[in-house]
Amino acid sequence: MMIKPGISELSKCVDSRYTLVSMAAKRARMIGKARMEDYEAFGDGKPVTIASDEIITGKVGYVRSEAIARAQAWEDEKAANILSLSNNENEDGNTEETFE
Repeated sequence: MMIKPGISELSKCVDSRYTLVSMAAKRARMIGKARMEDYEAFGDGKPVTIASDEIITGKVGYVRSEAIARAQAWEDEKAANILSLSNNENEDGNTEETFE
């Protein structure tokens, strides 16, 4: 049995599969709790299926926290420094040490 929408379609809506799983699980739990109070609000679909449909249609999204943004910026800076060091290699294979 094929689940619709597929993982390849859903992956286009997020930056990683981890984010996708986290979003779908959180939204499915929210739907499950809401169903206990008002069953007609979400119809007959399973919570994960409804969450997947909401993700693919853009009804559900995510926002990265400031800490994650700072960590990503630090990782980008670190990668740029490593690339810079590797570009400073001499023809004989020695590296030039540059410190700021």
